[in-house]
Amino acid sequence: MQYIKGLGRNTARTTRPFRVAEPPRTLPKESKGLRPAPIPPCNTDATRDRGDVRRVFPAGGAYPLGQLLPFWVGRRPQILDFSHMLPFSTEFPVISSDNRAAFVAEVVAWIRGMQHQTVLSKDSEAELDGANVHVRSNTGEELRMRELRTDDGWTAIGIRHDLPDDFGRVWRTECVLKRDAAEGGQDLVRLRTQCIAATPGARLDIPRKPYLIKALLKNGWGGRDQQFNVTDRPVWIENNDAGLASAKSVTLGEAAKWLPTVYVSATGVSSWLFSRQEIEKLAYDRGGIAHVVVEPDRAFSFELRDETGAANAYGGTVGLSVPGQGIVRRYYLGWQIEDGKELAAAIVAAASSLRSQMPAFGWDWTELQEQALRVQREREKDSLTEAEWNQLHQEQVDNLQDRIRELEQQLSVSSATSVGTDEAEFSTDNLVKRVGPEIYSGEISDRLRFAAKTTLSVAEQIGLDARSKAILQRIVERLPASPALAELSKDLERATKDRKRVASELTSLLARHGYSEKSDNKHMRNVGIRTLASLA
Repeated sequence: MQYIKGLGRNTARTTRPFRVAEPPRTLPKESKGLRPAPIPPCNTDATRDRGDVRRVFPAGGAYPLGQLLPFWVGRRPQILDFSHMLPFSTEFPVISSDNRAAFVAEVVAWIRGMQHQTVLSKDSEAELDGANVHVRSNTGEELRMRELRTDDGWTAIGIRHDLPDDFGRVWRTECVLKRDAAEGGQDLVRLRTQCIAATPGARLDIPRKPYLIKALLKNGWGGRDQQFNVTDRPVWIENNDAGLASAKSVTLGEAAKWLPTVYVSATGVSSWLFSRQEIEKLAYDRGGIAHVVVEPDRAFSFELRDETGAANAYGGTVGLSVPGQGIVRRYYLGWQIEDGKELAAAIVAAASSLRSQMPAFGWDWTELQEQALRVQREREKDSLTEAEWNQLHQEQVDNLQDRIRELEQQLSVSSATSVGTDEAEFSTDNLVKRVGPEIYSGEISDRLRFAAKTTLSVAEQIGLDARSKAILQRIVERLPASPALAELSKDLERATKDRKRVASELTSLLARHGYSEKSDNKHMRNVGIRTLASLA
């Protein structure tokens, strides 16, 4: 038996495996009488289908203490995520409509689809025709509806729905439809969801896409976002001039205004890191949050590379493009993402987070309230009684307090995201910036894996300690080779088949990966990108 240094003689190290405790499968005795928590209105279909959230630490896994004790904690380096502190929000154009009742009908159908809703009844639904509706059930569930009318008719209409649960939280969903606020006379809808602590110590969950978005798109409300329709289906680009122009616009951030774009690059002819069904599911899940654009084949990538100055995503990499900026993030298999499932999950989370942080052009609920109260005050200033004036003033105060709370939450999130960036320092993007440009996506990851493998091959000769060998072995096992490496290897194999054309083929291949041809007297040589050496 061996004692662990620094923990005293009563603490011993054994070779017996330990087991991470699983959460209890039954509720504690103190929870007697609690009913199941309602399905939050902002949940996705995955949650409705009882989809589970991936755990950071695998439960119930046995690990011998003698194997990599301080190092293995069941996780890879991850960027700190403060998305649980942010409300989810999105906005997109919808077809213009004069029918106010159609929007109300969509909202009523959405709330009626909730398993535990109590706010809608025969009596309460009769009240929904008013310009200022406030309905509250005996469980604390609330539905508020406000309409802004001017001399030209109704200008905007919005709802706020609060659904409390048994864990001291309130799931709040806001949706505001503003007329003629988008290009071409289209209307603009803005949605926002929050998980709010109603009691001290309540555990907040990440707000997700409300099912109301799916209902709006399914029923044909989606409008036009410059080059793309707002839909929950992927855009399959064709290999022609029009497709190339569209892909270039996505890469440079010129294809859309309201939603970011997920660009799925090809690994071959009609082949990607995802299957067609997985791509369609990705587009379905991100409908109303991001466009999903799919590249036709690998040859298309090379043409796009020439058109964009190598700013495109390629070789299976998935790019996230922001309107007005272009591709700002790239996702591929590596040390942070091991398989296609994790890749899709990372893209889903990143698209939601990015869309939530984009500037707002539409109205939130508090903005609609402010505008409606101002119009009401100006229109009825000569007819209001003192009691009505006091009530109107109190509504304005309450609305301003709501706005202040929202701004305070945004400030708290900004402060949190500026602290604790240790893991972000190890992110793929930051590492590439520090080391230098890559020949292909995932090159640095591949070379680190190769270095670990090479070191292990001579570990005995150089006297490498057991701890280092264990870490390097885990890197080799857990860090997959990038798909782009296999593509580059195939390209090199094809380029060196014909001896007579090997020079021209290699020159052309290296040029596509950022190398330039330089003359040295009568000899030609390829110069590596920036300051990095050429291929060895």
